[in-house]
Amino acid sequence: MLALLCSLIVTTEPALQQALESANAVSGASVELVSWKAPACVGRFEVASPIEGSGRVPVRVRGRRCDDWGWATVKLTLATAELTHDVKPGESLEGAWVLKAHEVRRGFDRVTAVPANATANRPLHRGQPLSLEAIRVGPPAGTPLTVRVKLGGIAIDARGTATSCSGGQVCATLPQGKRVRGTLEDGVLVVSAEGDVP
Repeated sequence: MLALLCSLIVTTEPALQQALESANAVSGASVELVSWKAPACVGRFEVASPIEGSGRVPVRVRGRRCDDWGWATVKLTLATAELTHDVKPGESLEGAWVLKAHEVRRGFDRVTAVPANATANRPLHRGQPLSLEAIRVGPPAGTPLTVRVKLGGIAIDARGTATSCSGGQVCATLPQGKRVRGTLEDGVLVVSAEGDVP
């Protein structure tokens, strides 16, 4: 009976919601408390680890005469890109998506804005939320392009060939066979020394 009473009292406190929101690691996502299995302790809430998706979250409750743990079940929601119609591999994603609220699951990336000139990396279906692995940016594979490798204050330009790449970046192969990835800036693939693809 006491545990039930404490559970009812604690869940009405905005402090738990604030602790959950502070631990939210997904930028732009909202956190909804679905359920709270409260310990027989009333006090300050501490979320044990960053919240990266919906699910159960351990929450520590520290009171004047108690120190205990409870479980919060949370739902994270984020406005992400959803397809409005089927798209074939290589087709443009321009005008093919809208932002809709979707639940965020751990380990699944979501796209909140589709880059200009992005194309489908594989067959995509209407109503499907877009992930970074589903989109491709940059020129089609086999297209010659300039690759600018930057290391500190030094920049070296080389000729390269665009290769298949996902994750919202552009990849190329250099004449020596080395694969690199980076971002496209004014038609030039800019790569940092750390941008190598294994």
